[in-house]
Amino acid sequence: MRKSVAPLLVIGALLGPLAPGVALAQPAAETQQLGSYVVQPGDTLWGIAAHFLKNPWEWPKIWHANPQIRNPNLIYPGDRIVLYRLPNGETAAEVIPLQPSLRVTAIPSYHTGIIMPFLHSPAIINSKKDYDRLPYLAAALHERPAYTAGDRVFVSGLRDVPVGTRYSIVRLGTVLHRLADPKPLGYSMINLGTAELLRSGSEAEIRITSARREIELGDRLVPISSSPTPHYFPSTPKEAVAAQIVAKMNNAEELTVGQVVVLDQGANAELQPGNVLEIADSARMSKNAVTGKNFPLPPEKIGTVMIFRVFPQVSYAVITSATRGIPLGANIYYPTSGPAKLRQEAQLTP
Repeated sequence: MRKSVAPLLVIGALLGPLAPGVALAQPAAETQQLGSYVVQPGDTLWGIAAHFLKNPWEWPKIWHANPQIRNPNLIYPGDRIVLYRLPNGETAAEVIPLQPSLRVTAIPSYHTGIIMPFLHSPAIINSKKDYDRLPYLAAALHERPAYTAGDRVFVSGLRDVPVGTRYSIVRLGTVLHRLADPKPLGYSMINLGTAELLRSGSEAEIRITSARREIELGDRLVPISSSPTPHYFPSTPKEAVAAQIVAKMNNAEELTVGQVVVLDQGANAELQPGNVLEIADSARMSKNAVTGKNFPLPPEKIGTVMIFRVFPQVSYAVITSATRGIPLGANIYYPTSGPAKLRQEAQLTP
């Protein structure tokens, strides 16, 4: 028997089943079913939201108004999403779950394979002094220019550490700073590979278990986090945000969907994993067809990003949509107030 739909479940019901014992009001006779969709393996929460809603980040506005909805970020292959038009013209959706005994793994918010390399690596360090304090690869029985998986290396700085502890092998990367301010926000960390501790103490020794790049003596070690892969819930920031893309993770001249970027705002601006922001191009100048004078054009939305890892002053984000190539330095803003703010900053005149 199909559950009925309440007007407030426009998005919350889309995200998950109801708590046991919660009854919904019967839909009015004018309620019209628009269609349905069965969740497939390989789907993502983001992709389904983009299909049903214009702005996926609007989900929490409804979800938080419906506390009876439990586990709103978990839907599973086999669940059926039914879309309705209510008498007042609004769209509502519900999830009809597959029998729990048949469920496997919940679909992810986003394709985590894209961001996996950046989830558990150290990623950012505050200063060069902090980097210099990290344990480092000091010597090897057979010294050579570079080391790879299977090689054993002696380490300085690992005393009283349990054997078997796993580490990321890292190297100091580029300084991160706002484009108009050279003051460092932190330094990126290049993830070179992984290692396992074979022996601790004054003659500590590690075995390299994987190598993404050439590993050299002097490279540093950071313990690998054992935290599970997070499940992101698309949301808006708590406060209005104006940021920029200050770094990219590849050498492409322009960025596109699925690529990871660094923003110059983080936890200090109350950003959280799952926050979705829009990308705008810079204000451009044209000519007034009558007067010939400069005519400032408003910034245009060219894409969206979803934040997946937050540090005090910077954030890692993945580009979730793009209408064209996105340059380094592109403006990032809070979805509902960004365009107006950017127009004010551009001081547009008729």
